[in-house]
Amino acid sequence: MATQAEAAVYSSSRDSIATLAAIGVVACALADMTHEVLGHVVAARLLGVRILSLSTVAMQTVAVSRSVAAAGTIANLLVGALSLVIFNRTGAHKGLSYFLWAFAAFNLLNSGYLVASALMGSGDWFVVIGGLSHAWAWRCALAAVGAAVYAGSLRWIARSMAYRVGHQFSLADLWRLIITVYLAGGAVLTLASVFNPISPKLIFISGMGPSFVLSAGLLRVPALIRSRIVATSPTVSAPLSLNVGWLTAGIVVGVVFVAVFGRGIHFGA
Repeated sequence: MATQAEAAVYSSSRDSIATLAAIGVVACALADMTHEVLGHVVAARLLGVRILSLSTVAMQTVAVSRSVAAAGTIANLLVGALSLVIFNRTGAHKGLSYFLWAFAAFNLLNSGYLVASALMGSGDWFVVIGGLSHAWAWRCALAAVGAAVYAGSLRWIARSMAYRVGHQFSLADLWRLIITVYLAGGAVLTLASVFNPISPKLIFISGMGPSFVLSAGLLRVPALIRSRIVATSPTVSAPLSLNVGWLTAGIVVGVVFVAVFGRGIHFGA
């Protein structure tokens, strides 16, 4: 017979799918803006590199800069790590708590970009190693570092959530929580990329790729968590109900992300 703590871990809380989807839209869109704005745009401004345009799939500049190219993923990793630290150290409301975790996950799993650049021979990190001697050695090193950081990030993401199972989240609902955020986030990023002003190819390379492929590690989280559950007391919080605040945020962020940043912003001379 299951103990009360075990029952709390496995019981279903039936969280609102609409609220979870809104959280996914906000988390994924802000992670993309972290990459493009906080990473690329800020680095370009600091280094005096003139920006031509900015969209959800790319920032175009007059000159090529290794530092500017690398800044996007670096910003994702720094912001993702900070978000996960905050998630681990605070007992925020369930909705905000799950947003912090999802936002951290979308940012940290962008580390897979290193592997993608190495394999495809394109993208930010191919710019970083472009022109260096022993190109294949650099590509292999880039793929190895990216794979290691991605795997480490995924373990950290799963471990962080494992300590909340039985307290804020139930294992029975974990798959539904994750797949909803994964699909909602991927959908908004892909939709925005459809309107990109650069090339239709970027719909797959910079839209569907980062949203569905790089974030696919999220789908492994429930399996990783099953072996690390810490169930100390039957204190699973109330279900995450339909929340007007999150729904509004999801709609506003989604519309601005697709209609404004999706189409691209052009900068004057």
